[in-house]
Amino acid sequence: MTLTQRALIGFAVSSLAWSQAPKKGGKQAGDDTSNPAYKVAAVSTAPDPSGKPAKAAGFVHPGVLVNRAQLEEIRKRVAAGTEPQKSAFEALKSHKLGALDYTADPRATVECGPRSNPDIGCKAEQADSEAAYAQALLWTITGNTAYARNAVKIMNAWSGTLTGGHTNANAEVQASWAGAVWPRAAEIMRYNYKEWSGADVAKFQNMLTTQYLPSLIHGTCENGNKEATMSEAIVNIGVFNDNRAVYDFGIKMWRGRAQALVYLKTDGPKPVEPVGCGPAIWGNKGLTPEFVDGLLQETARDSQHAAMAFSGMVDVAETARQQGLDLYAEVGKRIVAAMEFQAQFLPPNSAKAPENLEFNLHPTWEIAYNHFHDRLKQTLPKMAPVIAGNRPTGVNHHMNWETLTHGGMGSIGLPPVK
Repeated sequence: MTLTQRALIGFAVSSLAWSQAPKKGGKQAGDDTSNPAYKVAAVSTAPDPSGKPAKAAGFVHPGVLVNRAQLEEIRKRVAAGTEPQKSAFEALKSHKLGALDYTADPRATVECGPRSNPDIGCKAEQADSEAAYAQALLWTITGNTAYARNAVKIMNAWSGTLTGGHTNANAEVQASWAGAVWPRAAEIMRYNYKEWSGADVAKFQNMLTTQYLPSLIHGTCENGNKEATMSEAIVNIGVFNDNRAVYDFGIKMWRGRAQALVYLKTDGPKPVEPVGCGPAIWGNKGLTPEFVDGLLQETARDSQHAAMAFSGMVDVAETARQQGLDLYAEVGKRIVAAMEFQAQFLPPNSAKAPENLEFNLHPTWEIAYNHFHDRLKQTLPKMAPVIAGNRPTGVNHHMNWETLTHGGMGSIGLPPVK
């Protein structure tokens, strides 16, 4: 297909999506980009005044991305010097987020403008949520209580400070990035460290309910990476807060967006539309790539945002699988196609990328690769060498330490599918 033909297709698709097209300079404060499908969200954002953690609601704990047996296997592999966990652990331990002298920087209100300008607590919140998760993993692996105290101290600092929620143009996606990661740390600490008091756990649950959910539950008709990570944050909060209604709502939002994140030829001449939003934006600067199996919705925008959407989609599927729900089965062909499509342009494969597209390495793919390659025994010939060369993965937004937690883990600790 020629560049002119692609441009014409891009014009046709983008013209259908004009109402959701981003303004020059990005979203501005006051712009309503919420998804009409979630205008009424049947979940509560009111605090629980009891001062006690929520009652059990049938969830597996810990059960956000990882389970208890999986954490124990990671510990054993690191102690034995088994790769890829050995190198991944060393990378985590030497990272600034894992430093024993790490200090939190909580804010009463997190204000994030377009492209985080202004940045009033945005990067601080991201770093602190990532640090809490890093320290929780280090505590589990090493048994050093200093890490446990650090993780709890970071989380308590934020639950005792954040009262004004998230504001300005990037409020929703900012809440999704931190809201996806906080529960990972909280799950590990609540169920592996008895010194985190019930009162503090309850306070943290209330923070997630009152300071994060209001920015998340109405979704977005902006690019797919945002609603993918919003659904992840909602699902993760639902698990940690033992709130079945919140968890189910996050799954609903995920199902409304996941099919629209990756194109398959079986979709027909046009990609699947996200629920509530009409056609998504597949082009950039008037050009739309040829629709081929595995093309991610934001590929024409840049490699980073496409990877963030992929990660959010997979993370929800992984946490759901930890809870006995197989969402992978609903989008498996799309996930595998996306991995193989991207991998052909990444080292060591390094095929020439299509015109106007770029492909870079990111700290993701490991969770999906583990599911399809190690659990289901599928061959991914293009992604396999990319995974090997990309290890150990680090941290970028909600993409955190995937080699350590999922590299070659297979089905350890997974419950049966309900």
